[in-house]
Amino acid sequence: MDGVEVAKLLRNKKISAQEIAVSQIMRINAVNGKLNAIVERCDEEAIADARKIESLHSNSRYAGMTMTTKINADHSGFSNSNGVKRWAKSPSQHTAPCIQGMIDSGMIMVGRTNAPAMAMRYHTDNDLFGETLNPHGIHLTCGGSSGGAASAVAAGMCHVAQGSDVGGSIRFPAYCNGVIGLRPTMGRMTTGGTNPNARGWTAANMATYGPIARTMQDLRAAYHTMLQPNWADPFWTPAPESFAHQHSSQKVALVIDDSLGVDPIVRDTIRYTGKLLENAGYEVIEQSPPRMEECFDLWMSLSSLDLLLGLVPMLPLTDDTGLTTVFENWQHDFPAPTAEVFLKAHMLRDLLIRDWNQFFEKYPLVVLPAYATSFMRRSQDTENPSSMTEIAKDARYMLNIPALAFPAMSFPIGSDNGAPLGVQIAAHSWREDLILNAGDVIEQQLGKISPVDPAW
Repeated sequence: MDGVEVAKLLRNKKISAQEIAVSQIMRINAVNGKLNAIVERCDEEAIADARKIESLHSNSRYAGMTMTTKINADHSGFSNSNGVKRWAKSPSQHTAPCIQGMIDSGMIMVGRTNAPAMAMRYHTDNDLFGETLNPHGIHLTCGGSSGGAASAVAAGMCHVAQGSDVGGSIRFPAYCNGVIGLRPTMGRMTTGGTNPNARGWTAANMATYGPIARTMQDLRAAYHTMLQPNWADPFWTPAPESFAHQHSSQKVALVIDDSLGVDPIVRDTIRYTGKLLENAGYEVIEQSPPRMEECFDLWMSLSSLDLLLGLVPMLPLTDDTGLTTVFENWQHDFPAPTAEVFLKAHMLRDLLIRDWNQFFEKYPLVVLPAYATSFMRRSQDTENPSSMTEIAKDARYMLNIPALAFPAMSFPIGSDNGAPLGVQIAAHSWREDLILNAGDVIEQQLGKISPVDPAW
């Protein structure tokens, strides 16, 4: 069931909160041993939360829904280890507002989900908690960095999961696991201000929290409850959730190819998505945004200073096998970490956002590839020295949307030999409402995603 439907049963006294919690714990017991998606359990706390809901006679619309949080997010009572062994017992002093909003709505916390060390791989594995697997196939990556969150949602271990995204970390795992993941507009959701650590440019300007769910109404529920204020985050913007319709146009632009090449099955998936939107009354045109291919190096140019001068020197400190392998290989693809490189990238970003904003005036929605080929293999990012070069190329639409600060949602559309397929749907800043509406009409035609059992 949808979490929203379960919450309705609870409000109508058809089921108890404790029954919900126990049922969810049983499901985690049944499948998490194979997947290792939830790495910090809180069964007793979940039962206690359920009893509290019953004692308060909560009528909250979302009370009884189950949720997880990610190991790199501040959540009081849990360590913010970021998947690193030396920080395994670094308790958070505060709870991120987006997480507090979910809790305050009556959602039941059932665990913390796995992520790669420093949340900086496209596959979820670390030397502290181990590897997370994809329930659709043991040969498939679960994605990263919110791989544990997406795997847990796909396998029915929670209704919704809190994730974070700086270069695809919500949308790519959602794609890999066949669920829905929303990256909000940069500044929409508070991300900083809950711990004393200073953030680099990349984290402050491209990293954001967001929800992962199997169904649109659950995604909307999580998104709504996560929108909490925090003036300690200097980039938080108290923007409205929706706007009066400013577009008479219902035009959708489909991005089906570029000079680097898109796999035919990905192209077919995008065109099929276009047909679904046409069925709902949208006008669909195959048209790419302006200067699109200039975007493909933007994330790496903007991130070069932080990653090459910040993260790479920290590799001995983080002491994580996979992270070290990935960045020892991948660092050579980044431009030199100089002021000139950064300033030129920053100015290009300004020009690209201007041009894309004008494009969104004509085409309020853009459907983009999620991944340029159908799937990424398990641990592919550490297979050989050129692995990340190839993955970054295939994930170019995932990687570079954050550099432009636009909102985007990963939505599942079918599968290829058991590997989930999907698309990204993007819109102008602050227009998540348009993206969510498009997700609704696609889901109405395809049906809701049900939990899957591990395929092995």
